[in-house]
Amino acid sequence: MIYTKILGKLSDAVFESKPVDYVDFDWHETYSKLHRKTSRAGRDIAISLDDSILKTGIKPGDVFGVDADDTVIAADVLATDVLSVKLDNPDFFSTSKVAYEIGNCHAPLFAGKEEGELITIFTEPMQKLLEGLHGISLKIEKRNEKLDFSKQISSIVGHGHSHGGH
Repeated sequence: MIYTKILGKLSDAVFESKPVDYVDFDWHETYSKLHRKTSRAGRDIAISLDDSILKTGIKPGDVFGVDADDTVIAADVLATDVLSVKLDNPDFFSTSKVAYEIGNCHAPLFAGKEEGELITIFTEPMQKLLEGLHGISLKIEKRNEKLDFSKQISSIVGHGHSHGGH
């Protein structure tokens, strides 16, 4: 079946008592319009979403539809390696500097679980960049976890500018 829109969230009353079959997405797939997936229960799933997904992204618990057997087809976003950046002194300058550098690399940015913690996707270049920031005292930890999309500060979507010299 081809699913063409997000109908709601798993937490919506209409879906609460129904069985759920999840379609898993890696974090970097959540802003793509077209997908061909196999659900956890083995269903062949085709997804063709409109351009609005380029701004909102697919979030855990998004419902694509209800199958013929009354099973809800819903999204889940898999855990990934992230960098937790904990600022020792989360003042305006330090927080802004770290957020700017992450954004300048077009990486997604999330608020962490703790005060003064920022989360971004792990890459070795990102880790080296953050470790090399001068005048900012921070701790960087690599860990594997599910991203909390309710704490998303920025995404990787269409940055709309060039780093070229023209």
